[in-house]
Amino acid sequence: MKVKEKFLLSVIGISMICLILNPIKSKAALQANGNPGSIGTINNWLINIRRMESTGGTLGLSGEVGSNLDTTGTPNNLDIHMQKNTEYGAMAILSASAYGKQGKVADGESTTGNKSGIYINLNKEWVAAGGNELGNYLENFRNAVGKYKNIYTESYVAKVGDAITETNGWHGSGASQWMTICLSSGLLRSYAGSLFSYYGRGDNSYVDAIYTRQWSSRAVVVVGSGF
Repeated sequence: MKVKEKFLLSVIGISMICLILNPIKSKAALQANGNPGSIGTINNWLINIRRMESTGGTLGLSGEVGSNLDTTGTPNNLDIHMQKNTEYGAMAILSASAYGKQGKVADGESTTGNKSGIYINLNKEWVAAGGNELGNYLENFRNAVGKYKNIYTESYVAKVGDAITETNGWHGSGASQWMTICLSSGLLRSYAGSLFSYYGRGDNSYVDAIYTRQWSSRAVVVVGSGF
């Protein structure tokens, strides 16, 4: 037998032994199916995205989600939840930094200008945020622990990373007024032609942010302990 053939057989043999002694284990899997994005209400997004890490969910884990949307039982060191306004805002701000595209992100483009970024659809997109009375109408929003939502009051108080007032007008963004009616409305991002746009009204004249409307959203995955 030639030396080259002996070498190849040795490599194959060692590989097989390694696989037997230390088999490959997949604890999580997430694959896009290529279909158009789904739409839903804030209430549905909050619970359905959390359930992705529960038994039978998309990630193939055995966790359980409690009535407050937090994980119960043995921690799985993975947290997947509906994007909060502060998380969407951080993504938007990074797109305009030295780590992003810096210029305007057009519809269908990524935040970095290449495949390493987050692809943006400039449509109406729910975030887990709303006025402080929104919980009166949405059970999941009311019950969710604080780490899964942003609550705003009648007198708007900026939250670190939310990219609302400080970025108003960036790359042609538009914004609604924070009025009393917003206390019971949800918050939509990217309703106009810019990643930095937002919409927060919910009366009959401006129906887009009414919490019963179905729009798109995003899932945020946090890996590691202590989240």
